[in-house]
Amino acid sequence: MDERQIELECLASIFPEIQIDPRDPFTARIELPVHPASSIDVRFFATSNRTHSTALEYIANPNVEPSKLSYLPSLNVCIRLPEGYPLDLSPDVNLTTNPKWLSDTVLDELKGETQILWKESGGSIILYAIIDSLQQSAENVFGYSEKGKILEVPEELKISLLDFNVDQTQKAFKNKTFNCGICLEPKKGALCHQMLDCYHVFCVKCLQDFYVNAILNGDLVSVRCLAPDCVKNSKENQSEFPKKRRLKTLRPIELLQIPLEQDMVTRYVKLMRKLELESDKNTVYCPRKWCGGAARISKPSGSDDMNEESKSQNGTPDERKELLSICEDCSFAFCGRCFQSWHGDFILCAPRVTGELTEEEKASQEYLKLHTTQCPTCTVPCQKSHGCNHMICSNCNTHFCYLCSSWLSPDNPYKHYNTQTTGCYTRLWELEEGDKDDDRPGFLDEVREADQVDEILMPEVEIPAVVIPQAAEPPGISENDTELADPILPDIEREGPLVLRINYLPQTVKAHVELDPKLTRPQPKTTDRGFRLRTRPPLKHA
Repeated sequence: MDERQIELECLASIFPEIQIDPRDPFTARIELPVHPASSIDVRFFATSNRTHSTALEYIANPNVEPSKLSYLPSLNVCIRLPEGYPLDLSPDVNLTTNPKWLSDTVLDELKGETQILWKESGGSIILYAIIDSLQQSAENVFGYSEKGKILEVPEELKISLLDFNVDQTQKAFKNKTFNCGICLEPKKGALCHQMLDCYHVFCVKCLQDFYVNAILNGDLVSVRCLAPDCVKNSKENQSEFPKKRRLKTLRPIELLQIPLEQDMVTRYVKLMRKLELESDKNTVYCPRKWCGGAARISKPSGSDDMNEESKSQNGTPDERKELLSICEDCSFAFCGRCFQSWHGDFILCAPRVTGELTEEEKASQEYLKLHTTQCPTCTVPCQKSHGCNHMICSNCNTHFCYLCSSWLSPDNPYKHYNTQTTGCYTRLWELEEGDKDDDRPGFLDEVREADQVDEILMPEVEIPAVVIPQAAEPPGISENDTELADPILPDIEREGPLVLRINYLPQTVKAHVELDPKLTRPQPKTTDRGFRLRTRPPLKHA
């Protein structure tokens, strides 16, 4: 067997990742990973402005912050042993990187070192020494891991190198084992999450349970790193003034990486936005009662005294324009001082009196009362433009009836219009053209008033008590009387329902009931029960 083939087989037993070309038994390939012990500085430059730096002693520009990378693409080594190796010819070594982040100058220097090793060997086998030398250079990032040196890479390779660094970091993290700081159990990295800012590691299940509970309860301060000493050791909180220290909450992108459900992250973002608006003195709220959304003005409406307010009223249009506020929810433009719809820059206004309604607001309320129906869940007024009376609130997605504002089942919303007792029976397509000023029928008000009948208190009616005269002496009841005679009662009209009879009951009514004297017996008077009638004869004892 050829000595070159024997050397390659021995080399494959030392480096299992080496691959021998099946078409050429004297050619071998190996990838040497570039993973320094500590991250290196990498600066990306535009290729149109400058070329690769040929010197390894390049000093970084302190005005530009370089990127920190811990993983770089591997160095591809292809070794071909020509005929006459190792006595007469040196091995043919080809070095490449994909993408090409190493300059040709550095690669040529590495090839020159392999030629020096072959010459120093004196014609003996040299493949192991070459691969070992290249591997040590890769661990040192070919001299760029030394302090004060920066690797220069073309700018078009920036995204690919950053993505490669992230992917390799995640792979290495998943293969490690960590002790969760919450449940104190060892977990594989694939089941853990590392904080982006402080690099503390916790298991995903513990983080999900804690953060979901905190967001549901509105405890936004707790959505942070759960390490006890993380906040105290944070650089941002190491201030001489304790009042300036604040707890740094997690960003939404990190909550999605843990991962948390998107609906939960959306709730977290809304609560954070609400907290930010409530803590801002320049926040005002939409004057529309059904909205109440937040808006910001350049100048707080309550920070000026009367003199400053009068000056602002007489000020320039640019100064008065600071009072323009636009609601973030309904996009309503209004004035931050008088809280009316925006009146322009050249109209003076006065601060609004609490509880005072303008003519415009009164007209708006009257229109909403006549031509809208409130959602039964969130009370947002809705106006129908066309279609059937099955409505879906755009604010809370509640299904309701436009005629009577009743809740409808999302599974079968049209059952309401097929039931005779609802008041909206067969009225699904009423107001098909919309609820407008000129074609509003009168039955809509009647339907809505009919649904409120149960809430209207009926007038009180004085119902006199029934007077039952007391018998003077008890009648004698013989043993042969086995059946009781019916009491003699006056005739009572029963033409109308019970509710109508109560409403139209005469104010002075006296009902007299005459009982058969044989059925009455006097009873001893007590303080609690008064007189009591016995309707059944006593049992006869033997």
